[in-house]
Formats: sequence, C-alpha cells, structure tokens
Amino acid sequence: MKKEDSHTCAIKEDGSLWCWGYNGSGQIGDGTYADKTTPVQIMPSGVSAVALGHSHTCAIKQDGSLWCWGRNSYGQLGDGTNTDKNTPVQIMSSGVSAVTLGTYHTCAVKQDGSLWCWGANYYGQLGDGTNTGKNAPVPIIPSGVVSVALGDHTCAIKQDGSLWCWGRNDSGQLGDGTNTDKNAPVQIMSSGVVAVSLGGAHTCAVKQDGSLWCWGNNYSGLLGDGSAWRESPTYIM
Repeated sequence: MKKEDSHTCAIKEDGSLWCWGYNGSGQIGDGTYADKTTPVQIMPSGVSAVALGHSHTCAIKQDGSLWCWGRNSYGQLGDGTNTDKNTPVQIMSSGVSAVTLGTYHTCAVKQDGSLWCWGANYYGQLGDGTNTGKNAPVPIIPSGVVSVALGDHTCAIKQDGSLWCWGRNDSGQLGDGTNTDKNAPVQIMSSGVVAVSLGGAHTCAVKQDGSLWCWGNNYSGLLGDGSAWRESPTYIM
C-alpha cells in the first residue's frame, strides 16, 4: 500500500463525517496537511455518503450536494482548478445520488440518471471522447445510469441491466474483445447486470441470476478460471 492511499472516513448515525490517516494532500479535510492518528470531525451533520480515492475524498450531503477535497493535480476534485484543497469544496449543489473515486478521476451519478466524470483522462477513462483531462464535471451518459465503478478504467450499469466500460484496456479489462483503450463508453453486456467491481487491470460483474463473470489480467489467477487473461467476459461461477 502506498502512503497516499492511507486515509479513512466514516459517517456516524447523526450524519457527521469523521476522517483520519495520511493527509499530505489535504484529503482528511480538516484544514491542515498534518496526518491524523485519531478520527477528526470534518462535517458536523447532513452527510449521507462518502467515497475515497488515491488521495482525495468526496461526500454527498442529504440535500444532494457534492463536496470534494484533497489532491487535485489532475482536476479530480472538479472545482475548476488543479489546486489541492484541505477543506471540503462544493462541486455540485444538488441532485447527486452517488459518487465514486478512481486513482485520479471521479464520477457522479445524478438523480436523473445522468453520469458526470472529471479528472485524469490519459487512458480515456472519463469517457467524453477525448484523452484530455477535465477539472470540472463533464456529462458522459445523459440518462439511465444506476451505478458506476472506477479504476484506471470506468464501468457503468444502466437501468436496463446493460454494462458499459471505457478507459485503459491493455489487459483486456474493458471486456470488449480487444486490448485497445477506449475514450467513450462501449457496451460489454446487453442485459442482466446488477453489480460491477474493478481492480487495477481486471473487472468482475454479477448478473441477476447470481452468476459471476470476470475478465482482464489474470496474474496470480485473480480471474479464477486458470487462464492467462481474458479480453471478454468469462463465466466464473
């Protein structure tokens, strides 16, 4: 584990947010860059969700607003700058239902089912058809998104159960049958997907029938099918 990955946050029953650990980029959010070995209150109330990335943090409040802080060298906070922030900054004022953080990029799903992403884009992981980083939210899919997962690639599940992926693909982790990076969403499964999870270079999805499918790099046998790698979804169990 890298030191930059070493921070933790928790939401209490009263809606307060507490964070602790490594704070070199301000990812704790307490206004300092000093590490904290015990929990520190960051927001006193109203927090409904929190997500942690490599060295940044985002929280959704009960009013649907999105707040982010920490490392911002790739614009991953989404506040229109590339300057680190050591206290929460409002990124979206309302309507956010979910947020997920990758290594250096961030994606949010809004209540209308639209998907927005920002931050690093060198593999096309934002999905906006370019490989240019963005320091403010960019619309990726206009509607129908229920969840999103991030690594150095990105995958989203739509309401119809279809799975779409984009970004880094050197190990076939997108699952489209190639090893070519994609900078826009590509459909991987047409229906039946209820959950997806991303590793550094592999992907796994669960379907409505309870079956598990994985693809991408298979070093140390992490796909579970005895192969070297898979460039398309493979049934595991």
